[in-house]
Amino acid sequence: MTEFKNGLEILNSRQAIPRMTTGDADLDSLLGGGIEPGQFYLFYGDRDSGVDHLVHQILVNSLLPRERFGFGGKCVYCNCGNYRQERTMLDTRLLCYLVNAAKMEPVKALDDIYTICSFSEEQEEQVFTEIRDLLRKDPEIKIVVVHNIAKLFTTNTGTPNRDRGERIMRLQKVAFQIWRICAENNLAFVATCRPASKDNYRGISRIEGGKYLSHKATVIVYFKKRGRGPVSAYLVKHPNRAPRKTDLKLVIGGDSLGRVTAPFRTMLQEEMDNLKRTYREALMDVGRRDAFDSLIRAWSSEQGAMSYARVPTALDVMLLTAVVDNRRLIEEVFDQIGVIRSKLEKIEARLERPD
Repeated sequence: MTEFKNGLEILNSRQAIPRMTTGDADLDSLLGGGIEPGQFYLFYGDRDSGVDHLVHQILVNSLLPRERFGFGGKCVYCNCGNYRQERTMLDTRLLCYLVNAAKMEPVKALDDIYTICSFSEEQEEQVFTEIRDLLRKDPEIKIVVVHNIAKLFTTNTGTPNRDRGERIMRLQKVAFQIWRICAENNLAFVATCRPASKDNYRGISRIEGGKYLSHKATVIVYFKKRGRGPVSAYLVKHPNRAPRKTDLKLVIGGDSLGRVTAPFRTMLQEEMDNLKRTYREALMDVGRRDAFDSLIRAWSSEQGAMSYARVPTALDVMLLTAVVDNRRLIEEVFDQIGVIRSKLEKIEARLERPD
């Protein structure tokens, strides 16, 4: 006999489902408690709206155990962007910063994030196959994140306008395939995109790529940053919550959610202060303490060069600078040895002369 449930029972059962935090309590509240498995979330906004930062935060949070409001599994990240035009970037430095802030082991955390890059429409159309193959190999995957899902199909590439309809249909197929495989495996599906135009209804822009994404997504949130103020998040669509707005308070590197990368000098200073407070104080040998102090001076004097190095974490670039400084000292020692050797050869030559 078929068992029937009333609407209240279904609502209560859905509220009992564990959800993943976005990293911001106000945004979690807007979503009804966070990101839920099996649902399609669409976040969109301009470049300075903080959507790119949110992508990185979601990737890291998905790795957290359930007791820390994560999914306790692995994730798939799809990067969509033409490198010859406006690129979509995965900021590895920011990602490592967030991993360290979450007190996770960086190597393992990065190893648990599967990355798929699409640089053309044709490559993005193959993403579904790659996700399917990953799911067959690794059942620990809990979420799929697609960064700028519509960009490749909406960016002007010189194609005549009459081809726009065909490109949008291809985008719809990509979104449907990824949504279907996520729903079948009870995975959360998070996608981002840009607004299609300036403010439309009540200050909310339309979504690029046509109406299909708006129709298919379970939850839609529009992000907008107004001047120097906070980022506002507008709940555009939700299955059981009315549209509303909230201001986000998530902070990283001394700025609001709109900032994509943490200032390098901030991260460097944090690492140096932490090492001075913990590692240096634990050193027993006075000579090693002096050596560490010399490295502090080297790091402090080369912050400019270190900020330009394309190295994932502040600690890695500090180690690189330490190696360079050690090499400098070695070269100085070699020069001194060369001078001493030259003097010794002259002394030996004089001693060998007959009186």
